[in-house]
Amino acid sequence: MDRPPLPLRARGAASPATLPAGAVRVGLAGVLGGRGGRGRRARATAAPGSLVARAWRWSPRDHASPHWWPQGVSVGAHEGRPVVLVSWFAQPWGPRRGRGSRVTVVDLGDARRPRYRHVELVAVGPDGAAAPVPIHAGGIAWTAEGDRLYAAATFGGIREFRLGDIARVGRRLVLPQHAEFAAEGEPRERMRYSFVSVAAPGELVAGEYRADDRGRIARLRIDDERAEIVEIFCPGIAAMQGVALDAGVWSISASRGERDPGDLWRGPRDALARHPGALPPGPEDLAHDAAGRLWGVSEFPRRRVLYELSDSTASAAAAAR
Repeated sequence: MDRPPLPLRARGAASPATLPAGAVRVGLAGVLGGRGGRGRRARATAAPGSLVARAWRWSPRDHASPHWWPQGVSVGAHEGRPVVLVSWFAQPWGPRRGRGSRVTVVDLGDARRPRYRHVELVAVGPDGAAAPVPIHAGGIAWTAEGDRLYAAATFGGIREFRLGDIARVGRRLVLPQHAEFAAEGEPRERMRYSFVSVAAPGELVAGEYRADDRGRIARLRIDDERAEIVEIFCPGIAAMQGVALDAGVWSISASRGERDPGDLWRGPRDALARHPGALPPGPEDLAHDAAGRLWGVSEFPRRRVLYELSDSTASAAAAAR
């Protein structure tokens, strides 16, 4: 294999992000507490996929939206409440053109009808004006250290946000960008960051979407100044959409189009086993929860769900611990 892609260097200050003019910082607690509105409801539903244990459908507006498409997922907790974060990007057509990306905060305190709210990802200029962050956000990684949220930015590297910076501007919730981890040098030497998830404290895993089977998977160490690839390999899987790593066990999602259920690949990097039809059609990012269970989202309008996979997906990683 060619030499590893260039490391990513951070651009941005270590201090809290600048808020848009007129904004009031509310943090994740403010979102979950309903400051500025109670948000929308998701509903428990059935979903295709042989390993799907639970699934939720978005409100009708989000379930059918042709403009906003769910992509990334990350799972955590806030003061004991289970919380899932889901990223969406705006398709480059129609009335949402140029709207960038957003993150949805899903409160799973009531698992039958979770409540959720959308938070726009923004970049704040010197004059205090907020502009959309123009990234695909195909994967996100929420870390416990400082409530950091990393978002995949394709050839632009990785963007960092801090959930404590969530702010209210009128009726909108926004999250200003904190830093940008970008590669310097020739484009041919860059990694394509299509999706990303947390592997361990200070470590992320990321991968490349390609229609063929030449996409790469990488493990990175990340701190306030740089993210550097410490492991990279090509698993030979076409149409990869998400990756997760737990105790040496890799999990990779692969899409098979809008109608056919997706595949889950699991195991050590040199012995990945395919589980055909394990995921709903259009699977995207993957993430582990604290118990080692896998979560994912699917993207296509009127078919999109947030889902949790069965306990069997955690057994291999638990045995490896």
